[in-house]
Amino acid sequence: MKLFLITLLTFSIGSVTGQTKLRIDPNGAEVPTFSELFEEVKFIPLETKKQSIFGSIKQLFVTKDLFIFTETQTNNIMIFYRNGKFKTKIDRDIYSSGSINIDFENERIYYNKGYTSYSFDYEGKPLDIIEDKRIGSRYIVGKNDAVYYDKRVNKVLPDSISHEIFFFKDGVLEAQLFPYNMKNDEFLLEDTYQVMHSFFYTIGNGTQALFTRPYHYTIYNAKSAGVENICQIVLPYELSLNEEELNNSKHYPAGSKSSYFKDHPNHIQSITFPYLMGNNLFFKLQPSGVISDSYLYRLDEERLFRVDQVKTDEKSYYLNVLNILMPSEFVNKNFLVADEEYIYTIMPADALKEQYKNNKSRGLTAEYPEDLLKFLTGRNKNANYVIVALKPKK
Repeated sequence: MKLFLITLLTFSIGSVTGQTKLRIDPNGAEVPTFSELFEEVKFIPLETKKQSIFGSIKQLFVTKDLFIFTETQTNNIMIFYRNGKFKTKIDRDIYSSGSINIDFENERIYYNKGYTSYSFDYEGKPLDIIEDKRIGSRYIVGKNDAVYYDKRVNKVLPDSISHEIFFFKDGVLEAQLFPYNMKNDEFLLEDTYQVMHSFFYTIGNGTQALFTRPYHYTIYNAKSAGVENICQIVLPYELSLNEEELNNSKHYPAGSKSSYFKDHPNHIQSITFPYLMGNNLFFKLQPSGVISDSYLYRLDEERLFRVDQVKTDEKSYYLNVLNILMPSEFVNKNFLVADEEYIYTIMPADALKEQYKNNKSRGLTAEYPEDLLKFLTGRNKNANYVIVALKPKK
């Protein structure tokens, strides 16, 4: 599969020179068994002790040795080893922004409070405090490069052009992509479906991150060399946006685009949660008014699967690897991150233990790893979340 580079010239506007189109019909998606999609699952319970208790995981990063994430209960940054043992945490006050950034190359953790950026090492020790007036969602790629997404539209802003994507190399603005009018754009923030994930989706060790844009079906990849267009997903007519109608400011003025989706409830607003791992393209189709479905497209076989309907089998220990029962972590947050081998989601400890008990009562058993069996039979009812690492088939 070819990747097409969006031209990067200083202060230029990028343009797509070509792209791969994937024609996908969700109505024909297959319902797979675990073994059809994945080679392996690892259930990694995160150690529960007084210093390590947290709510739920919001934003997850995976390094060579660590899990680093933000959580819902205290706004702290939690650091665990890959085996689930607690390492340390970084305390933050409630005025610090929720999102964090990881510099994989230099092993640094960043978060912002207003225009002030705080950095820490992987031991949780504070480092530099600097002023950073660049706003928007940031992702650090490679060494000393960063890509930002920001789109602000308001009648009080200047009637001038800004851009959604800003690309910096060594702190110097290298490119601006996707222009829009800050005062008179067709779409306001309230027109956009808010996804429970940061704008960029980590692939690997920080050398690249995928992203998509609202009301577009193209998947992009941000790398230290620039921004690539990976593919455009082409949906059946009955699911696709009618751009001419959607952009009609008389019928659907800026700030009230939700009315379009009331009139067209099946139309897909955007593609979300994209992760590309070899021949496996994970993504969600995001309509506006109903729960979205999660898919895996096998590029080499041109087959589409409903990931959120995957069936258990012996290779998954007859345990559901996705928490899809309400209240559902997977329905809302889908996959949180991916590296070179695994794609990650989370599951409440009690939900996993309940599955084990139900299977045992039905006489359904498997050859569990020793550590997993010890956890499943443990009596701690207030255990931390379990990280679920899934290894897709190549």
